[in-house]
Amino acid sequence: MTTQKNRLEVLLLVVVGTILLLTLYVYLRADSELNRKYDIPLAPLDIVAGSGTVAEGERLTRIRGCFWCHGASLEGQKYFAEAGKGIIAVAPDLTRIVRRYTPAEVARTVRHGVKPDGTSLQPAMPSFAYYNMSDTDMAAIITYIKSLPEQNGLEGRFEMLPIGWLRWVLGQLPPNVADLIDHTAPRPDPALTGSAVERGRYLAESICTECHGDNGRIRVPGSPNLEITAAYSKTDFIRLIRTGVPMGERNIDYHMVDASKYRYTLLTEAEINALYAYFRSLVPGALAE
Repeated sequence: MTTQKNRLEVLLLVVVGTILLLTLYVYLRADSELNRKYDIPLAPLDIVAGSGTVAEGERLTRIRGCFWCHGASLEGQKYFAEAGKGIIAVAPDLTRIVRRYTPAEVARTVRHGVKPDGTSLQPAMPSFAYYNMSDTDMAAIITYIKSLPEQNGLEGRFEMLPIGWLRWVLGQLPPNVADLIDHTAPRPDPALTGSAVERGRYLAESICTECHGDNGRIRVPGSPNLEITAAYSKTDFIRLIRTGVPMGERNIDYHMVDASKYRYTLLTEAEINALYAYFRSLVPGALAE
């Protein structure tokens, strides 16, 4: 009887020890990968002051969706918190970030997903969509946010609970944002090409791929391949952008409806035409109207 009891105790210790070792391994691996350092050099960014820049910066900030994640005054807000999925994400107060970081640090954070300490932003920030943002647009956005009153808002935070560590190790969560970007890719300025298709590509990559691009991350459910727009007439496409109503009057994801109402209504006619030209260029034989 004693021998059997001793065996059960040893077995219990082995099981408990194995669980503890596995838990430690999962935590250390997740922590190591989440806090990995990225060697991305800073690039100078010129900031040109002026009311026109501020006004354009506000338009660009709204179109890019900064207010969606960072709050109505860009004061920061809890972006995602679900204990069952093991993740808590808080978008930071941008009015403090633009004063705490240099313009070059802001640009690297937004474009490359790399913070001043060299670690990556986490999956909630779509830096892969903003990598191609031109210096002109980046400077205008920074100038606008800097013109706003500084808020006593939230510090950015990304926290994983134990179930989150496990999901990370099992590959069930998107990787670090910095791992989704080709940090050496050229960044052409579409304003210099004079091509509607290239301008449309620029806009699509920095606006639409946030939800429609796969980019190694979890695609927003229900977001279709953008080639579907090749079937749209110019009139139907404009209505989709301005109102969120697609052909056939069918119901679509609320993200698109909200984006049309609060973001895409600020797109100019020339920008919508450029987007249309680019989307139709994706499908052979679908010539722009």
